[in-house]
Amino acid sequence: MLELMVAIGVLLVAILSAFGSQVTSMNLVSSSREIDTAVMELQACMESILTMETDQIPLVGSAYEAEVPIAGYDALPGETIIPSYPGFPTGSSDPRQVPDPLQIILTLTWNDAKGHARSMTLTSVKTK
Repeated sequence: MLELMVAIGVLLVAILSAFGSQVTSMNLVSSSREIDTAVMELQACMESILTMETDQIPLVGSAYEAEVPIAGYDALPGETIIPSYPGFPTGSSDPRQVPDPLQIILTLTWNDAKGHARSMTLTSVKTK
């Protein structure tokens, strides 16, 4: 009887360890999917920006206006992509103030599956 109790105890520890490993693995897969989605969203947004004329990208009223969330990207919960352009005065509508080269910084923020705020940044440069 004692041997049976020991065997059941060892088996229980092994099963609980395997279950814990599976839960951890599922959390890592979920996190990895979110990060992959965030990278793809940032890359797609940056490619879209880089197809535009340099002197039209950061201006007021543009789809990629400085410090204004970009519409159309919502694959992640609470997702926003905000562009910034160092060296360009925010709120300007004068194309002559766009620096050459124009540095483009996209910051994506979202809430992960556990509700924690996450962010990722992608940077590029465009010349005239």
